Amino acid sequence: MFSNHKTISFLGALAWLGAAGLWAQTAAPAPNTDAKSDLPALQAAAREAEAKMPTPELKPQNYFDLAPAQRDRWQKFLPQTLLKLTRRDRLQIVVIGDAMLDGVKTEGGNDPLLKSFAGVFAKALANQFYYTGGVRVVRPGTKLRSQESMVMGPEILIQPVRTASIVSAASALATVGFQGRPDFVLLAHGLEDSMAGTTTADIAAAMRSILDTARTHKLEVIVAGPIPQAADPEETSLAITRGAGSVMREFCESEKILFSDLGDLSRLVTSPAGTDEAYLQFPALVQQYQSRLNVAAAGAVATPTTEMHSAMGRILFEDVMNGAPAVAWKLSDANATLEGQGKLNLEFQIANTSPESMRLTVLPLVPLGLKLKDTNPELTLAAGAKQAVKVSYTITNTLQLPLNDSKMRLPVLVIAGKKSRIADLVVALRPFSLTWNSRVGFNQETEFNPELEIENSTGAKLSATWESSWAGKKQDGKVTLDANDSEALKFALALPADDKAPFRQRMPLNFAVSSNGVRQMFDRYIEITRNFGLKEAVPLSAADGQASAVTMRTDADGMKLFLTLDLTGVDLVDDVTGKAFTCLLNLDARSYGQRLTAGATAALRITGKAGDGAAEIAPIEPWAFGSGYAAEFDTKEIQAVLSSSAGGSRRLTITLPKSYLYRHEWALQNGNSEIGINLRLSGGGRDYFLTRSTRQSDDAESLSVLELTDKPTRRWTVRVE
Repeated sequence: MFSNHKTISFLGALAWLGAAGLWAQTAAPAPNTDAKSDLPALQAAAREAEAKMPTPELKPQNYFDLAPAQRDRWQKFLPQTLLKLTRRDRLQIVVIGDAMLDGVKTEGGNDPLLKSFAGVFAKALANQFYYTGGVRVVRPGTKLRSQESMVMGPEILIQPVRTASIVSAASALATVGFQGRPDFVLLAHGLEDSMAGTTTADIAAAMRSILDTARTHKLEVIVAGPIPQAADPEETSLAITRGAGSVMREFCESEKILFSDLGDLSRLVTSPAGTDEAYLQFPALVQQYQSRLNVAAAGAVATPTTEMHSAMGRILFEDVMNGAPAVAWKLSDANATLEGQGKLNLEFQIANTSPESMRLTVLPLVPLGLKLKDTNPELTLAAGAKQAVKVSYTITNTLQLPLNDSKMRLPVLVIAGKKSRIADLVVALRPFSLTWNSRVGFNQETEFNPELEIENSTGAKLSATWESSWAGKKQDGKVTLDANDSEALKFALALPADDKAPFRQRMPLNFAVSSNGVRQMFDRYIEITRNFGLKEAVPLSAADGQASAVTMRTDADGMKLFLTLDLTGVDLVDDVTGKAFTCLLNLDARSYGQRLTAGATAALRITGKAGDGAAEIAPIEPWAFGSGYAAEFDTKEIQAVLSSSAGGSRRLTITLPKSYLYRHEWALQNGNSEIGINLRLSGGGRDYFLTRSTRQSDDAESLSVLELTDKPTRRWTVRVE
């Protein structure tokens, strides 16, 4: 590349040669002792020669330099990273992600991360800022090739950290992620959480934990939103990940973090030509998008293909450099209103922001719990015009109504010409909504107060009545709310007092709110599990709802924790992989005060054959025993043995050293010396569990409570599901 100075010098030299050519074509002048008198003529000749020269072709400078707007964007979101890149220093990116990192197919033993969207993004950064250099994967212990080619120059290192849930992402970052010297964090979560039904409140809380962890170590953050799914029914499948994505986008906007929507259809697919009718456009678009996903079994996560990863990497790079490109329409002024039991109406404005008339297809997607009742999908708008759109839904599952942040998240797919994009409308539920400010309670004794709150979103005074039914007991009350006000209800759930009450119960809570002729149910399930102690045999429930005789007993001494599973009725048989059972054990071994706060664990995975003998322990994550743990655990120190008695009964015994639970106070015979615990067993064609929360299994708030005493207190863990 030529600088401006070099370019001017080059043109000046060409002009001098042109002038010399003119001199050669004319007769030699008579000698002149006064050279100054000829200078104006020489200058004129040089200018004339320069004017006849062809204009040099200067290629646009796409690399190494940033346009002013791009530099401002980098300074706003990633100033530290920009400084390192412009210095051509080595840069290390920690990529924390879920199944969005999967799906790539590679050849030649190359690490698939190189072809993933993270690798494509890193390569684009290297091309932008490094004259020479490349990308290398940091994956300890792997035999995969970490580079596509050996190049000289600075490197961008990408380190993958895989977690199934965003709940454990902060713990993974604080341990595995900090093993190197990262410069910034690329968070790519939300896909598996959306499929598992993780609430928007849990996602927002996890985002806060990740950001706090990153900022403590002065790391910058980029958040990549999840891709849509496209299984049958497509209008519901496409909507599944949009709630998580909208929460992540909102969080990033409030914290001034760069957000990239990797599910932006406008840059993933092109609407097929010749399909102007709305009823043809949607299936054609879905079919094209499905071709970019790896085929998955029913209910499983569909991962991006290698080609889609490439497109996602380009989206991420474009969003970092310039932001998402605008589309020629805009949605605004959205309202979601309850219209009596089972009815929900959405209304919003859509505007044509282009200078020409436009035909649009507007297709509301259908979140879980709703059914689309009525809408008009085809619109024609003049340049600059806007129009109100009305959509009617039927509420088919009141468990899906928002009880976390009082907001409805309703995605709308818009198609215009060859462009399509999903807009996420986030609106307060009118005329009222319900929020559970407390969704988990540990060590509850006689009652649980969920801090239930009714919010008035009408902008005017509101009077409402409420009624509830749980475990055969009814409650009711009245509230009067000023405009946009809210009130916490005097509402509590009485817990069992009978010593013979079941260890675990899961019962429906029916809760209704009525106001101005509108009555709406807000249903939930409440799961309660009793605290249990040492030497106590507690039952494992069967996932199929049938009777189970499997029990678990725990013991402890000053050195070890013991768990004994009596596998009564479990007929173990080796499968095609040679395994007869899988046991997943989650333990939250933080100290008492910490364990009552949000956190994450990672399951110990134990597998074994049907015959007696030692089972196999999978590698253990550094944060396995709770947030704050950060150690390398040797699986040889944990024992798991399957044995048989003389009478033919089977038993699995698991032994863990107390030293591995080093953050726990380990005060035996103290009811407040507790360990959060859950155990899941698969074997003999059936699945068993200690507790079964709808929360992700690595969420510390999904666990029950073991008291390290043989005289446990009568307290309960209560969860709103």
